[in-house]
Amino acid sequence: MTEITKCAFCLLVTTFGKVEWPDHLDREQGIFTYYGDNRRPGRSLHDTPVGGNQLLQHVFSLLHTGKRNEIPPFLCFEKYIGDEGTFMRFLGLAVPGADKFSSLQDLVAVWRVKDNNRFQNYRAVFTILRQESISHAWLEDLVSNMVSTDSKHCPTLWSDWVRKGTYDALTCERQERPRTKAEQLSHSEEEWSVLETVRTGLTDREFEFLTAELVRIMDDRFTSLEVTPAVRDHGRDVVGRYRVGHDTHHVSLDVYVEAKHWKCDQSVGVRPMSRLLSRIKHRDLGVFVTTSFFDIQVQNELIEDRHPVLLIAGGDIARLLIRAELGTSEGEVRLSGWLDKIRSRAGLQQDKAVAAAGATGAGK
Repeated sequence: MTEITKCAFCLLVTTFGKVEWPDHLDREQGIFTYYGDNRRPGRSLHDTPVGGNQLLQHVFSLLHTGKRNEIPPFLCFEKYIGDEGTFMRFLGLAVPGADKFSSLQDLVAVWRVKDNNRFQNYRAVFTILRQESISHAWLEDLVSNMVSTDSKHCPTLWSDWVRKGTYDALTCERQERPRTKAEQLSHSEEEWSVLETVRTGLTDREFEFLTAELVRIMDDRFTSLEVTPAVRDHGRDVVGRYRVGHDTHHVSLDVYVEAKHWKCDQSVGVRPMSRLLSRIKHRDLGVFVTTSFFDIQVQNELIEDRHPVLLIAGGDIARLLIRAELGTSEGEVRLSGWLDKIRSRAGLQQDKAVAAAGATGAGK
């Protein structure tokens, strides 16, 4: 056993700001998704300077073999920069794994490409326990090599998890609210670069084909996505299905997608949204994709009336593409090649439409 695997407790620190490594806290379910420390090519999965991935491998091995009493507590923090400097916000006491994740899902080695080199990193799932406070005395007991559950300062929920495997997660009800313009647009130079490359490099028609691919990237349960003809699309730029269920039985919902290839300072208002809403029937799903942003009034109406419409703004487009390794800082060639395929697909459909129109005219 190495020194890194014998730690008394572990700090997990995230900024939630690395788009290509999207650490995420699902506050509704208390699930914290954390990416390991092998974030650049040149090293093997477990050969990192700090040894974080080695610790993740060891901890989840203990979890899967029922040795929870040997697992160190994880204290999760968000690092952020405020007006007066850099701060750490405590997110909670975490344990590896979660009720809804099996041993095949809670620790996964994912592949990434950077600088034309392929490498692996871990994606780990933790549960934030519903523990109101952590005693400093408990941490001191841990540092003195005391077994975590033997300390009189041990948190109750940690003790319950060690002894019974009980995941009592810190959950909260979802509070839907409209996003500001700044939240919807790009947050970094790379995101702006990706968004501008998409916005200026495609025609309105080509952007509809990009929209179909982007929806697939967002969620692979969107299937049979097809771009409608350029004329008489009946207010639906892309149509498809959304699959819900399991491998041997599922149902599919009709999906209607609207695409707006607009300037970043032009907001999507009530009128274009009404066009999409008028096409959505009961048990249908709508998706609205734009290179700009959505007006506050539109978002409030969707929330209040509970319309099943997903909103993808300009910044969302950039972040989805970067996570799919189609960014500009490391994947400029891949993004350019991907956009070329989008243009070719749009051109191919245009050629078919022209040929069909010619055949119809010749037959008259």
